[in-house]
Amino acid sequence: MRKSRAKYSGEVLCEQLHALHDLLDQRRQIILKDPDFNPGNAALMDEMERLVKRLALIRDCFEEFCPS
Repeated sequence: MRKSRAKYSGEVLCEQLHALHDLLDQRRQIILKDPDFNPGNAALMDEMERLVKRLALIRDCFEEFCPS
């Protein structure tokens, strides 16, 4: 049995994208302030790289789906 899918809502998508962007950006700010954030800390460097890529994808989604 298939679940019925809710209708697409651009408004809901944009709200969720903004919320996700805010959470990722908060984490990015925390890492930037971390005294251990340096080229010698591979874990934080990798996490920052992933965050930057995800934030860029979300910005692309804003441009595509969310009216300004």
